[in-house]
Amino acid sequence: MSNLEDISASAPERNRFEITLDYYQIGLAVLMLLLGLRQWAIIIGVLNGGLGTFEAMPQEPQIATMYFAVVDLVAAIGLWLRTAWGRVLFTLAAVSEIVLHTAFIDTYGGNFLAVVILAVTLVVFAGLMLAATRLGPVKPI
Repeated sequence: MSNLEDISASAPERNRFEITLDYYQIGLAVLMLLLGLRQWAIIIGVLNGGLGTFEAMPQEPQIATMYFAVVDLVAAIGLWLRTAWGRVLFTLAAVSEIVLHTAFIDTYGGNFLAVVILAVTLVVFAGLMLAATRLGPVKPI
């Protein structure tokens, strides 16, 4: 019993931004899970992508769809577990989708709603990460 008390006494208290970041990552995990499942629905033919069915798409959008089908789900798992690699994969997936739908709009089509949602989630995520790391753990008085 004393070992358990020693462990809990040595664990630093978390600040409100760290706690908020944990809940935000869980929300992002659900969002990334839904985005990944949407990509798989396009691949298996349940939904049409922005450029039609998966088989009728040109090769570049097919590759992008397969990429996001994998990276979105893996990022969702990493965010749910609140790991560093999950944060990196989320950032990679969000930035690459924003770039595809803005810089390469002729090839991949434009999805303004996805760009706005992903940009807002990235800004909020970066703000929470910055606040959580700057403030640091709560120091006991």
